[in-house]
Order: sequence, then structure tokens, then C-alpha cells
Amino acid sequence: MITCKNLSQLNYLRKEIKMYQERLSELQSLAELKSSVITGMPISKSVSDKIGYSVIKIIGMKDALSKLCDELTSYIENVDDPIVRMTLTYRYVNNYSWQKTAFKIGGGNKVQGLRMRLYRYLKRENGKTCSKM
Repeated sequence: MITCKNLSQLNYLRKEIKMYQERLSELQSLAELKSSVITGMPISKSVSDKIGYSVIKIIGMKDALSKLCDELTSYIENVDDPIVRMTLTYRYVNNYSWQKTAFKIGGGNKVQGLRMRLYRYLKRENGKTCSKM
């Protein structure tokens, strides 16, 4: 089920995925550096094992976050009310403020009106209210 908390964290989830991507790149560089240092010397498995374990852990976390982001994005794309869909897209996908969201949607829509429409939609769809978004 999609919650208000999930929606409000969509932008941060994407940033966290990017952070894990960067960390994977760093670990890949480190692994390549460790494997090409000196040949003919005894190889310690502990460093590569730690890197391998870290890579597996990071990939798992990144995949879980990516799945959640995909679910949220899919939910937003399948909303049947176009104003609610635009509100969700501007507010949570594009990370606009409520004021900028209302401005972009236009048509005389005000911040409070968009919030109420969204809260009512989510309550109708999920059976829960959103206290603060």
C-alpha cells in the first residue's frame, strides 16, 4: 500500500539510490586497484572478501530502494484523477513546493485546495488520512 510517508520520501529515496551507485563505483575502483598492485606476492582474501560482501549488501539495498521508487512512480502514473496525478508528479516526483505545484497546475487551484483534493483521494484509495505531507 502506498502511504503518505512513502510519497514524501520519494525524492530522498532517489538520492539514496544515487549514493549507493556512487559507493559501488568506489568499491569497484578499489577492487581493481587491489587486484593490480603487485604480482607474485601472496594475496590476502580478507580485503577482497570485505569488498565483495559490501558490494552484495549495497546492491541489495539499492535494489530494494529502486523497487520502492518504481512502485511509487507506477502508482502515481496510474492515478485516474488528472489533477491528483499532476499534484503527485509536481510535488513528489519533481520535488516542487506546494506553492510551485499550485502555480504549475494553474486553473485557479490553490495550495490548500490541492492538498485537500490529494488527501481525499488518498483516503478514498487507501482508507487512511494524511496528517502532514
